Amino acid sequence: MNFKSRTHLFLALIVLLSLGGGTWYWQHQRAKAAPVKDVLVKVFQASEVTQAQLQALSGRIEMSGVLIASETATLRSKTAGTLLRLNVAEGQTVQKGQILAEVDVRDLSSRTEEREAALSSAQRAYQLSLSQHKANQDLSRQGFISETALASSQANLAANLAQLKAAESAAMAHSKQVADAAITAPFAGVVARRLVNAGEKISQEQEVLQLLNPARLEFKAMVDAAASQFLKPGLKMPVQFEGVSQAVMLRLDRMGPGNDAGSRALPVYLTLEQASLPPMLRPGLMGMAQYAYALSKEGLTLPITAVQEEGGKSIVWVIQEGVLKRQTVTTGMKDSQGQRIYILDGLKTTDAVLALRFEGLKEGTKVEVKR
Repeated sequence: MNFKSRTHLFLALIVLLSLGGGTWYWQHQRAKAAPVKDVLVKVFQASEVTQAQLQALSGRIEMSGVLIASETATLRSKTAGTLLRLNVAEGQTVQKGQILAEVDVRDLSSRTEEREAALSSAQRAYQLSLSQHKANQDLSRQGFISETALASSQANLAANLAQLKAAESAAMAHSKQVADAAITAPFAGVVARRLVNAGEKISQEQEVLQLLNPARLEFKAMVDAAASQFLKPGLKMPVQFEGVSQAVMLRLDRMGPGNDAGSRALPVYLTLEQASLPPMLRPGLMGMAQYAYALSKEGLTLPITAVQEEGGKSIVWVIQEGVLKRQTVTTGMKDSQGQRIYILDGLKTTDAVLALRFEGLKEGTKVEVKR
């Protein structure tokens, strides 16, 4: 390679090195000049952050329920046969002792004369044997008949007496069976349901009608077992019924002795205070009863808006060292206004808590509170 060729090669290397160094320097300067991406900071106002307060709340119990008739009856047929007449319709008012339905008992009526004849025959046989026995007693005292004949007379009298009692019992049972063909109202009320129709074949003890007394109503509601400790018979509380403008004052009459398996609710029964029922109240009307009471025990409380339900758990959003954290808490009862709630576990008085519900919060988000 001559001198001229070596010179050209050297110059080419210098150019390549210059281009590479320039490219590196340009990229380095561009990287330095690129803006740094800001870290997201969530800003809250001081009014949106709170702390748990130690205080005693007034409690409130809400109980939803339905107005029911306390006096009801399911009327059954006491005899089998064809339902001859059904004299009432659903919703119809009936009086005590009124005949509501009748079963066809013509086959029973045809045997009435037979029962009466059997009873009459038994009565005559008994009277005859009684007269004969008295005569035999006189003859025995005079020595005209033996003791054996007198004993036979006594046995005949006893047999006829037994037959008479059997005939009387059969006649009474037959008369009752005939009388049972008529189904009567046990009290004044309203027909709630007709369970069969006229002309149908019915069996003995089959349900025919349901009757209720609308003048004797009570409000049946369910209350949480934990809240039932604050209730006792005699307490008065307002009940707001659907479609009724004003609340009706009721008195707690009694509480159920136990709850159903798998349920935390107990039945309670409230009765009307008024001597006469308001005309708008009727069985089946839904309502909500409320009772407010004072709680003497202090505890940590939060605004009800600070507590959220997620996956069956109660959670609050806590700010710790400038970062959002989802905190699971155990809640207690609400106050009577429904504004604050007891926090039984999971929170300290020093914890900063979001007082309101916000959408789209994520755990670990940096937070700034503007004072």
